[in-house]
Amino acid sequence: MKKACTLALLVLCACSTREDTAVNAVSMTPEDMLVKIRANAEVQNEVMFQAMPDDAILDLRDQARQAQADGDVETAQGMLEKALAVDGKDPETMQMLAELAILQKSWASAERMALQSFASGPKLGGLCRRNWLTVHYAKLAQGQPMADHQLAKNLTECTIVPPARM
Repeated sequence: MKKACTLALLVLCACSTREDTAVNAVSMTPEDMLVKIRANAEVQNEVMFQAMPDDAILDLRDQARQAQADGDVETAQGMLEKALAVDGKDPETMQMLAELAILQKSWASAERMALQSFASGPKLGGLCRRNWLTVHYAKLAQGQPMADHQLAKNLTECTIVPPARM
């Protein structure tokens, strides 16, 4: 009996995987990625610099947010493309399109749009962090993860907090 138990244990050990065996890098759903991207946009006591967008762009973005909330990604994308027709370099609109691309698993498009948003944006604040997190998740999904230290550096450079007042 003891030999049978030992033999069974050896067979089970031989069939098991080691703990350091690589696992699928993308275990999150696109929806989970988007939640993380948007959750990291806000930082307490942050200094913010933001250009005032055109009212038409604001309206189109609001319509896109509502369409996305209703589950209509196509309409949301159409509204954002109309906003880009008004201002082709609006960084917030480009980032919103990048986030929709994450939902659609269009990883290369998400990465490209987030980098374009970063290039034309303020390179500070919540938009900047959303840009880099979008790039991070898009690269991760494509099997080309960003180095942790590079992501941390990029996110840190996006954040300016005012000096403590005494």
